[in-house]
Formats: sequence, structure tokens, C-alpha cells
Amino acid sequence: MMALAYWLNVIRALWKTWFSTTVPPQSCWRKRCVKLPTSWKQEDGMAEHPVAKTLRGLADALSGAPPRLKIAFTALGSEFSTDVLLSAAEQVADRLLPVIIGPKPIPGFPWYQADELASAHRIMEQLLADGEVAGAVTLHYNFPLGVATVAQIHSIATGRSMVLASTTGTSDVHRPAAMVKNAIAGVAMAEALGIEEPRVGILNVDDASTVQRLLARLREAGFPLHFAQSSRADGGALMRGNDLIRATSDVLVCDTLTGNLLIKLFSAGLSGGEMETMGSGYGIGLGPDQKAIIGIISRASGPATISQALCFCAQMARNDLMRHWQKCWQLASSCGIEEIVHQRTPSAGPSTTIAVSAPPKTVLDDEIHGIDILRLEEACQHLWRHGIYAETGMGCTGPVLMINRQQRADADQHLKSFLS
Repeated sequence: MMALAYWLNVIRALWKTWFSTTVPPQSCWRKRCVKLPTSWKQEDGMAEHPVAKTLRGLADALSGAPPRLKIAFTALGSEFSTDVLLSAAEQVADRLLPVIIGPKPIPGFPWYQADELASAHRIMEQLLADGEVAGAVTLHYNFPLGVATVAQIHSIATGRSMVLASTTGTSDVHRPAAMVKNAIAGVAMAEALGIEEPRVGILNVDDASTVQRLLARLREAGFPLHFAQSSRADGGALMRGNDLIRATSDVLVCDTLTGNLLIKLFSAGLSGGEMETMGSGYGIGLGPDQKAIIGIISRASGPATISQALCFCAQMARNDLMRHWQKCWQLASSCGIEEIVHQRTPSAGPSTTIAVSAPPKTVLDDEIHGIDILRLEEACQHLWRHGIYAETGMGCTGPVLMINRQQRADADQHLKSFLS
């Protein structure tokens, strides 16, 4: 055993030496991190050296541990320094292989240079699309409408864990419909965590009773849904504050704004709100068209939360969360989830919006906030009509229109007349 440990340390030292060696730009070992249009700034990143990759794999094999998954991490844009973010990633390097995207590397680990969050997100998306990483953890990321994040929280009182669906993004523009879809996402994550027949509770907020009726109809249509029972004497699937603290249900369904507040309380409550010190962040984004595993933290996430967010992302990748999600969503779709949730959605009357083709796509590096979610699509179409490319999304503070910063002044002028 001592000999094995000796050679294991030798291999790891060689891996770090090989990999942390600076490779000249003209060398064939150095690789451009992402293919971008020539109008975009291209950053050179250090891809993993083939010899380093071999040594890392050999070290993992000798240790008897399963291969470490590559998890991208955008190490910039936080309220904490880059060094603090990198330290948090390095703390869990024995459980995953952090792929750093940011201004500085961790010696011995893959690194792609980025000096601003927008370019870091583009690199991250490319790495995910190319299959270079199994998942990613980032902050201030705008998911498209239809995607909401699902997290895991822990009860100090009972020691139980509970899936909270959802915490950021939005799965539908109408609240009851969004909460029903959140329930499906929560069930998928619970199954990925190894919970068979997870029990679903609904936080007792506005529209909770409506959501319960809609979920009951979905169950009658064939979706295998199991309601939790409140720990209070009168029971029922509507969860009270006590149930939240005790983590009574396996899955707790709520609207995104309430979930965002709850995750803040669970993660930052013990620091007096100074930083998030507990939990694993805001969870993973799930939606019908979402393919990649992207975990969310915030600017206030401290080192412990960042480390746990990286581990949770790797766990969800290893447990094949997206397969569980697609299975649940396809089953819900076959049971008529869209028809069920939109039959009760109040109609805003016939749409007066005339469909318009999108102008040529541009780099989206600016955001317009403050537009009501029910008018977001119309606002996007209005900009398209005037030749300004835009996309809708859901950020940390609510609905956003994502545009090119060079078109910001024109976009503001057109939206001012449209929304007034």
C-alpha cells in the first residue's frame, strides 16, 4: 500500500508539472477554446495536455475512485475575488475536474481565458455543446423562458433533504402553469437523487389549491404523482412553514420568486445575509428544450456554497439527471400537461401581434430589464420588426430582453414608445 501511495503521488506530481507548464501560442498543444465569429474577441485557452490527461486517468485508476467528471466553472463576476472562487473549486478537485473559465487559472487544471461574464458564458456553452465538459456552474446566467432551476435544500432540524422547485428562471409565464411544470422538474431531480416515488408537496402560497387540482388531473391522466402529507394535524398536500423547516416532502413546489427567497434564507441565514454559506446554490436548470446541465450560484455565494454547487453539478451529471428529466417531461406531455395547465389559464384575448421574422443573429452582451413577463414576447417581436435582434430570458431579477450593447440606445427608444 505504501508503494502504491508513493507512485500515486509521483504520477499526480508529474501530471501537475506537465499541465501547468506554459505552452507557447504557436505550439500545436495549445487550442483555441471556442469558435466565434470574427467580430467577437477570441480568447486563447489552455486545453488539457494529452500527457497530463493520461497521467490524470492513471492516477484516478490507481486510487480506485471513479473517473472525475469535468465541470466548467466561470470564475468571475462574483462579489468575491477570483482567488476565492478558484480556491473553492480547488477544494473539491479530488471529486471532480474543474475546468476554469476566467481571468486566472488553477495551476494543473484546464483553463479558458475570459475577462467578462458574457464571453465566459459563450465559452461555457460551446464546451457543453461539444461535450468537453459534463456540466457547468455559473452565475448571472439568463435561461430562456421555459427553463427554471431546481435545487436541493437540507433541514437542520430533521436532517432530511428536499428538492425545491423552483428557485430561478420560469417554466411558464402563468404562475399556476409554472408551478405544475415545476413539480415535474422536481420529481425528475428527486428520481436522479435516488428517491423512488417521491412525495410532492405544494407550498401554501397563492394559487396553491389550483395547482393541487391541476396536478390531480395530471395524475388522473396517467402521470405517476404521489402527494405528500403535511406534518400538521390536518395533513393535506399543502405545505406550511413547519413543513418547509422540517423538509416534510421529498419535493416542494412553489413559484420562482418565492423559491428564490427561500433559497436565500436557507443558504445565507446563518451569515446574517452577508454571504451564502450553506447548500449547493440555486440548482440545475430544467426545461423542455434544455439539454445541458448548468448549475447556478449567485454573486453572494461563498466558498463553501460554490464547492458544494460544483459537487452537486457533478453528481447530477453522474446520475444522468437529463435522462430522468426527459423521461418525466415526455410522460407528462403524453398525459396532456399543456392542455391541462392552459385550460384554466385566463386568456388575455386574441393576440394582435403579427408574426415577424428574426433579423440576423448578433452577440447578446446586454440586457433590458423591467418589462412585464406577459409582454416580453411582444417586446421582442417589436424589436425584431425594427431590425434589432433580441432574445427573451429569465435572469436573477426577473424577465430580460437580451440584445447587443451597440444597439441598446435604439432598442430603448423603440421600447419606450411601444410600452408607453
